Amino acid sequence: MPGPQTASASPTAVDAVLEPARRAPATRADVAKLAGVSTAVVSYVVNDGPRPVATATAVRVREAMELLGYRPNASARALRRGTTETLGLVVADSLNPFFSEYTAEVVRAAAARGKRVLVADTHQNIEAEQDIVEDLVSRQVDGLLFASSFARFDRSRVFQGAGIPTVLIDCPGPVPGRRTVGSDAGGAAEMLVNHLIQHGRQRIAMIIGDGGFGDPDPREQGWRRALSSAGLPDGAIVKVPWSREGGYAGAAALLAEDPDLDAVFASSDLQGIGLVRALHERGVRIPEDVAVVSFDGIKESEFCWPALTVARQPLTGLAAAALDLLAAPDLASGTHVQLAAELVLRSSCGCPPQDITPAHTDVITRDHKNRRTSS
Repeated sequence: MPGPQTASASPTAVDAVLEPARRAPATRADVAKLAGVSTAVVSYVVNDGPRPVATATAVRVREAMELLGYRPNASARALRRGTTETLGLVVADSLNPFFSEYTAEVVRAAAARGKRVLVADTHQNIEAEQDIVEDLVSRQVDGLLFASSFARFDRSRVFQGAGIPTVLIDCPGPVPGRRTVGSDAGGAAEMLVNHLIQHGRQRIAMIIGDGGFGDPDPREQGWRRALSSAGLPDGAIVKVPWSREGGYAGAAALLAEDPDLDAVFASSDLQGIGLVRALHERGVRIPEDVAVVSFDGIKESEFCWPALTVARQPLTGLAAAALDLLAAPDLASGTHVQLAAELVLRSSCGCPPQDITPAHTDVITRDHKNRRTSS
């Protein structure tokens, strides 16, 4: 082995190493020359093995790397290890606050596991999703996470030949043969409607998104169950886009169908926010005339006026469950992980107004236990 050199070598020594290729990035051979070790030893330090390196030698190698500005080739390391430590996340609409907040939780959960996330937006276009999946596969991601309805209903196009573990992360119910994660949307809807009934509401309408999960969507099923259990007739229901504009348009349709309705359950917060504006414009008082509740629990719902009572999805837990499921051994029969939502009481339902601080937000947990069922 060459005689030891100190990484605190003079600038002249560093220049001598770099002189043959001063404009090119430093190489492993450059580091080895400055540190006075073999290129194999540099590799052991960079990759933390497979052979041990004396502490003093490792320090000398790292100091040489810093002096030379050497950066290991991540792609080459990935090929050697058989993993890129990178995941792909495909969302339907990154401008939707729900997906933005969910994405942030996925990124945090992945970072805690030493992984990075490539995020791609399909803009609700199935052809775009196919292209995105092919691109992510070509980048050798270790796994794919989907927050997209296309992945549920056109699975053959999306997954054929990918050979990469996948998890559908925004599923309120199981999908046969797939790994899925989602909130108990049906239970959350039932919880919200029961709360409205406790406030004495009897004509409870619903705004549901078009193209939801299943027919009927679990949220619609929960709404109907709660009404039936209370001996109340089904209220008015309209199907509109999952957006503020959808909720805004849904208000007029609901009031035309049932002018005497006294409460509305919106299947998403964005719909609920659009609904609130439409009711204000029509002079309908919230909650005195019509109480409003919604599903999701995005931050925006807290700053609506009045602030929305919501069933809040546990995004931190959902993100962690999705990554754990992605790393699980092959589950050929499919597995669904379901987490309970939380009832967050605010003034849109008739409850007393709450301060906008975590310490003063009244949160009721319907069911803290995570449930896993096989599909």
